[in-house]
Amino acid sequence: MTPVNSVVIVGGGTAGWLTAGLLAATHSKQGSTGARLSVKVIESDSIHPIGVGEGTWPTMRSTLAKIGIEEAALVQQASATFKQASKFVHWHTEGQRTGYYHPFSAPQGSASVDITPYWLHNNALNEYASDVCFQPSLCEQGLAPKLTADSKQNFSANYGYHLDAGKFISVLRDHCKKELGVEHIIDDVTDVATDDAGIKHVVTKNNDQIHGDIFVDCTGFTARLIEKALDVPMEDASSVLFSDSALVHQIAYSDEHQPIACHTLSTAQEAGWIWDIGLQNRRGTGYVYSSKFQSDDEATKTFAAYLKSINPDEELPSIFRKINYKTGYRKRFWEKNCVAIGLSSGFLEPLEASSLMLIEQSAIQLAEQLPAYTQVMPHVANRFNRALTNKWQSTIEFLKLHYVLSNRNEDFWLANRAPQSIPKRLTSLLEEWQYRPILDSDFTDRDDVFSAQSYRYILYGMSHKTDLSQYERSMSQYEGADKHLQLNKALIAQLTARLPSHRGLIDTMLNKHSA
Repeated sequence: MTPVNSVVIVGGGTAGWLTAGLLAATHSKQGSTGARLSVKVIESDSIHPIGVGEGTWPTMRSTLAKIGIEEAALVQQASATFKQASKFVHWHTEGQRTGYYHPFSAPQGSASVDITPYWLHNNALNEYASDVCFQPSLCEQGLAPKLTADSKQNFSANYGYHLDAGKFISVLRDHCKKELGVEHIIDDVTDVATDDAGIKHVVTKNNDQIHGDIFVDCTGFTARLIEKALDVPMEDASSVLFSDSALVHQIAYSDEHQPIACHTLSTAQEAGWIWDIGLQNRRGTGYVYSSKFQSDDEATKTFAAYLKSINPDEELPSIFRKINYKTGYRKRFWEKNCVAIGLSSGFLEPLEASSLMLIEQSAIQLAEQLPAYTQVMPHVANRFNRALTNKWQSTIEFLKLHYVLSNRNEDFWLANRAPQSIPKRLTSLLEEWQYRPILDSDFTDRDDVFSAQSYRYILYGMSHKTDLSQYERSMSQYEGADKHLQLNKALIAQLTARLPSHRGLIDTMLNKHSA
């Protein structure tokens, strides 16, 4: 039996260093054979990461804790802020309402009763998330998710992070090298040698051949190992998600004391949507659009108009940095002894922070299920491929949900509602949800990365109507549901009185560090 004792990660970036950190932290002990897991990262100093993944899920808190990176380090070194939700503006308009929230906290009483059907029964007078969850109110008021900077203190609201992608990579890299023993090789890969087992070795400009038992492809869109060396093709998803271009820009606050939004703002446009992420000293923005439905010149005008609405005094470039991409994912993420993680594994538009989430999920599964011996690698690879394929497909379905529920009438949005563009499972569920609320049992597969609750926030945030005339036969908890709805109002009042502002908490954490 040949033991797996070394992993070579080709490419740095968030994918490379997050994977390195999880592998090194998970396999940090010396085994009975006397061999620790060797983790190497080969990173070129002439290739720069794409650097626009700036929003995370709450799961990133436990992932970084596993690696050993403290929250304070993120705030102090990666310009991190707290993310509590996503807010969708102009995706669906009805009367005076133009936006809705997808918060990270669950509705009141969700552990014992789903109050959704009772909310629907009460004629759904207000916005769903605001009625059933306290968190949208915190976001609207610019409040932090917890009382103090103490990392051991329980939080009041579930949260992830907004962070500067470039600085985040530096934090990961420094920690992996200094604390976890990851070997950092700064070099260019000039050739990839293959054999029947997959990648035999990579050849570098200055370090000759570098061998490993497993190779992780984090080379981004170039997919140097998984595609160019091992010829694993992509599964095209452009017939479901139409966007293929993004313009990106970082814009300063109009006032350095301006409140920091604690939610990702996603604002629908003629042929796509604009993300807007608040960091400590700037906002990261980007316009995701379909080149089939809008020219680059028109997209530039659309994006510039949005940016001018944020900060009229900002001098904008005549040409924005543009990213072209193909929507899809690998037919196999693990091929022989090579695993693709990050952009080399595929790409979906960054709606709902899906890109970083898929990197995180892939790296976690690799670290947890790293094979002990090369002989059992095919079994692990098969399981990994099934799981990741399901995760990507379920993510595509959830992202598509945002589009199919829209009532916008531009060509891009009308095309997104065409029945042939909607995945079959999503079509079936939407038909059922016309006559009953979403059930937890609709999503029982462990690889469904978005829960029933996330679907509820989107479906009812977008003003979906449900006919409960048949379902009412099973509704018997009216009194309990009403108590939870009233409790939500009381909790909003309590937290409003207690929680500091988002910027106030961030400033406290920065001042504490400088002191």
